[in-house]
This record gives sequence, C-alpha cells and structure tokens, in this order.
Amino acid sequence: MLEKEKEKAITREVMAAVTRSKELKSDFLALGDMLYRQYPEVWEKIKHNWRDEWLPNVEVRVSVTSKMRRSGATSEPIHIHSQ
Repeated sequence: MLEKEKEKAITREVMAAVTRSKELKSDFLALGDMLYRQYPEVWEKIKHNWRDEWLPNVEVRVSVTSKMRRSGATSEPIHIHSQ
C-alpha cells in the first residue's frame, strides 16, 4: 500500500512539473532532447517551433514503479521503560 501511495505522489509531482514546463514554454525537463534521441527525423522538422507550438501540446505519460526496501520496522517490539 505504501508503494502505491509513493507512486501516486511521484506521478503527481512529475505531472505538475510537466504542466509548469508547458505553461512557461520552458523545456527544463529536456522533453525535446528525448524526442530528438528517439525520433531525430521528427525533431529536425519541428525543432524551430518546439517551445512555442509543440511543447505546450505534447502528451506526456508517466509510469512510476516504487519498491520499498525498508519499512523502518524492527523484528522485535521496542520496550519503553518508565521510571
């Protein structure tokens, strides 16, 4: 359950950054670079209009997988002694 909640929180944060990037027309997430690496022929056609025309309309899909390594639990309960 904690893993799923962590995945949701990370996805929300990433999508908020994507939204802000689009609003500012600033490619601080290097989405254009990813496009260039995967589809260089497409990048060559749109690179001059990337920030103004394409970035605000780009569709971004986020997939997050979280694995908890340690939950902070101990094998034995902690005993608190009062004086």
